[in-house]
Amino acid sequence: MAISSNTTTFGNLVPGPMQRPVTGQDPRLVGLAYPVPVDPKNGYFSKMSGLSLVKSNLRSILKTERGERFMRPDYGCNLRKFLMEPLDAVTFSLIKEEIVIAIRRYLSTVSLGKVQVFETVDSNLKVNLFCNYRNLTSTSFNVGVRI
Repeated sequence: MAISSNTTTFGNLVPGPMQRPVTGQDPRLVGLAYPVPVDPKNGYFSKMSGLSLVKSNLRSILKTERGERFMRPDYGCNLRKFLMEPLDAVTFSLIKEEIVIAIRRYLSTVSLGKVQVFETVDSNLKVNLFCNYRNLTSTSFNVGVRI
């Protein structure tokens, strides 16, 4: 049985210089600012991009309890459940585990380098994240959140 070498093309072919390679990441990261700011210049739905958007998303994940976000019941960390727990190494490791799971699930553009959980002078919990932003050039940054 002979194989036919005829090819039928439907539609228009994209010229070579216009084709982009298919990648898993888009270097341009743009999204809405959260929490929603009141800015007369940009309006209620202002845009953020790049590193400031990633930091905002990290703070949002850490400060949101699971079940709190409408239509996304598993979004966030359950960090408030640790507020009345004893501040020992076991509690700190459980907090770190909760944070790592949530960030791996929702922010694939961020790789965690180090997670610090500690008690402040006024008996609050503070979380410091040391992260890398995976884009064309790796950018290191840190985010601190009080619980």
